[in-house]
Amino acid sequence: MKTSLFFILFFLSQGSFMAQSIRDFKVKNEANATERTKMLDLLRNQIKNDIEQDVIFVVNHFLVSGNYAWMEGTVQRKDGKTLKFPGDYYDCCHVEAIFKRVNGTWILKEEGAFSTDVWYSCIHDRFPDADTRIFSANVRNMMNCD
Repeated sequence: MKTSLFFILFFLSQGSFMAQSIRDFKVKNEANATERTKMLDLLRNQIKNDIEQDVIFVVNHFLVSGNYAWMEGTVQRKDGKTLKFPGDYYDCCHVEAIFKRVNGTWILKEEGAFSTDVWYSCIHDRFPDADTRIFSANVRNMMNCD
């Protein structure tokens, strides 16, 4: 009886240790400030390289689990002026991005600032190790392509 109880408790505890927690980075706070800022700076630099304007974000969704993070938000110019685009193929002002932690450092894997298509379709096929809970409901509805 003691052996059976031991094994049951052991397996239950293993499941709780293996379950990854979801961390919410939507709002900057003391616990997430460093990581959140580094990730958003990666995205900010990518956008600046594309449209040559300094930007800030209004973060609508930013969840982290394990080594992956998913962010959705709105882009604004840092100086408050209207964003200007070098062509007609920009859909102002949304942004989505997936980040991955590699060897302790966050990297920007894919982003879709101002995209006119649903670039994140099938995203879980490209990042099968990402916890599906980090994605918003809209993304979860189109994340697999099987």
